[in-house]
Amino acid sequence: MTYELCLEYGTYPLTLVDAYLGQDQEAPDFISEDAELIEKIDTMNELFHELFLTIECQFHYIGSEFPEKRAQIKDLYQEVTDILKKKYSDYDIKIEHFILH
Repeated sequence: MTYELCLEYGTYPLTLVDAYLGQDQEAPDFISEDAELIEKIDTMNELFHELFLTIECQFHYIGSEFPEKRAQIKDLYQEVTDILKKKYSDYDIKIEHFILH
C-alpha cells in the first residue's frame, strides 16, 4: 500500500493514494498509536481548512490574509515529514511538496 502526505481540502492529510470514498477522512491504522504525530497532523489539517471560506458549496481561498497560519502549517508539515521519514520508513509514503502560498 502506498500512502500520501498532502494537504487537500476535505481530506485527511495522510491517506492511501487510491483511497475509496471515506478512506480519505481518517488516519491510517499504522499511526493510530502515535498520539504526537496525530496531534500534529490534526492541528495542521485544522489550520489548513481555516484558510478556506465555504459559501454555497464553493471553496474560496482566504489564506493570503493569514500569513501566520501559513507559516505554522509549513512548520508542522516539515515536522510531520521528518517524523514519517524517521519512524515510518518501512511504509511506502509519498510526500508531496509543500506549496501553500
